[in-house]
Amino acid sequence: MQLLICPGYHSSDLTHAFLQSLLKVITPDCLWVLPLWASPGALPWLLTSQQAPQQNRPLQIIAFSAGVVAMYPLVLAWHGMGGTSRVIAVDGWGMPLLGDLEIYRMSHDRWTHDTTYFPSVAESRGYFYANPAVEHLTLWQSPHLTWGVGAIGTTPRSMTALEFMCTALTAGNGALE
Repeated sequence: MQLLICPGYHSSDLTHAFLQSLLKVITPDCLWVLPLWASPGALPWLLTSQQAPQQNRPLQIIAFSAGVVAMYPLVLAWHGMGGTSRVIAVDGWGMPLLGDLEIYRMSHDRWTHDTTYFPSVAESRGYFYANPAVEHLTLWQSPHLTWGVGAIGTTPRSMTALEFMCTALTAGNGALE
């Protein structure tokens, strides 16, 4: 699995905590963490350097908050180069994701979930919202402790945010990887 993490504007300690939770349950072959402040200059490097994702393999992307905005031109460029992707947009707060993207949306509360889902703009393959609601940064820092309601092509059920992410990363019986 090729995995790109696009965090938002916050302390790197929060992303470190997120990665500790995530990497306990998945093991990507390649992992990139793209700081939000570096994304415009990093785009050409990430897509064309020797360390670039392999175009014949899907690129899994988890983007958080403002990182969803920063990730968008990168994923469009990736698709323009013939690549495929799966995007988990965590608290993207209304960022419409246009194009032929496989999107899984996550929100820190039901209200945010209800007000940021754009089914006519981009087809969401699944969703998660924290229930009970948590603070915005808590969803990123502690996905293993954040409970809520999630659905990926099935009836909604209770799960943690981390369970939802791992399920989304492997959705489709390995269709992506």
